[in-house]
Amino acid sequence: MLKRMIVNLLLLVCTLLEFSKVYLTPEVHEIIGIVLLILMVVHVMQNRKYIQSKQKTTFNILYVTNILLFVTFITTIITGLLSSQLIPMLNIHTITTNYLHKILAYITFLLISLHLGLNINKIIITFNKKVQNPYLKHSIFIIIIIVGIISFIQLDFFNHLIGNVGFSTNNSNIIINILQYLSILLSITLITNYLDNKIKNIN
Repeated sequence: MLKRMIVNLLLLVCTLLEFSKVYLTPEVHEIIGIVLLILMVVHVMQNRKYIQSKQKTTFNILYVTNILLFVTFITTIITGLLSSQLIPMLNIHTITTNYLHKILAYITFLLISLHLGLNINKIIITFNKKVQNPYLKHSIFIIIIIVGIISFIQLDFFNHLIGNVGFSTNNSNIIINILQYLSILLSITLITNYLDNKIKNIN
């Protein structure tokens, strides 16, 4: 359990750093990407029994999300390698590759948020047990979502998603940038978890 938590935390940190590309050198960005790939492999291996159990069931939103996440993550890595500064022989120097890399990275970010929202029930239950006051609990969730929406607007996330701009907006502070992307991720995660549980209760 502890090893899984460490890997998950490192995945989150590396992902947020990757979306702070404007503050990093291309080489550091690529190294973090390689570390991210290794961590993803470890993450899949750690959860292989869970993944195999889901493959035996009918298609559901979690299964589809995981498949899409796998595809976009791998294609993000591939398009990144095709723009590599560390491995020049792979660099094909095309605007299209860079353009696709940015779009795929942001789609992957959204899918990671959905993936977390569909898998975070245990954490939410633990949080609910520790925070007994329903008003405080709901206030925390609402604040996170509001901050996430504000960050979504401030970072011009939609234009990043469709490839109109680069990886991040320069806020002169990498910490602020990381916190803004974290708030977007958490807000999408919480909304996804809420809607998923509502749908399950209806069914």
